[in-house]
Amino acid sequence: MSLKDMESSFHNLLEETPFLEGRLRIFQPKRGFRFGIDSVLLANFISLKPGERIAELCAGTGVISFICLLRFPKVKIYLLEIEPLYLKGLFLGISKNGFEKRAFVLRGNALKPPFKPGVFDVIFANPPYFKEECGRKSPYETENIARRETKFELKTFLKAGSSLLKNGGRFYLIFTAFRLTELIYSLKEANLEPKVLRLVHSYPGDEARLVLVKAIKGAKEETRILPPLFIYEGKGKGYSEEVSKFFSYKG
Repeated sequence: MSLKDMESSFHNLLEETPFLEGRLRIFQPKRGFRFGIDSVLLANFISLKPGERIAELCAGTGVISFICLLRFPKVKIYLLEIEPLYLKGLFLGISKNGFEKRAFVLRGNALKPPFKPGVFDVIFANPPYFKEECGRKSPYETENIARRETKFELKTFLKAGSSLLKNGGRFYLIFTAFRLTELIYSLKEANLEPKVLRLVHSYPGDEARLVLVKAIKGAKEETRILPPLFIYEGKGKGYSEEVSKFFSYKG
């Protein structure tokens, strides 16, 4: 198969998805893994400043970075991804959204990233939530890679991300709350001090399902726990007021 035929094949496997009331166009697989609410929550938890060196690891569809580029119109972001289908989708998304001068895609392994150590002010990621052997596997490999630790373990991934950060640099991520103890231990092992936590609940009265974390490399021990974030107003109800605002971007 020629390179041209391969690119055409990838394009046929992708679907253009309007998002944020048409402000963004996301290219994601027609079948298998598709971005979810967790990406939106992380993108709205992240804080960025002009002039900072910023990277997303395992960027996937790029939706987190693309939302951040809307929220912070003066920042530039490097997007690291290794899967060919996602890479095709990233290039299409960057072109369609007019981010060519602000978003830069690199193909590479998150465990052996094509960057010098200690060059970034901010790293963010939505790593797989489940261990490789946990539960039933999907028939779609892209979904298994996105949801399960088929390529790397959590602690290995965090150490690789930490190596890219300057001392005092920030690492933002969202993760399953069921592995919170392991997450905190692994962050500290990677010299990433969890400074801000926010637990995410489906609705008031439900147990925490996800956790948003801001960690700082080389920081002293001290953790702030923010008020809980509720995705829905209640069981079987619509989005909460806070989350509704995430989907009605007017910038």
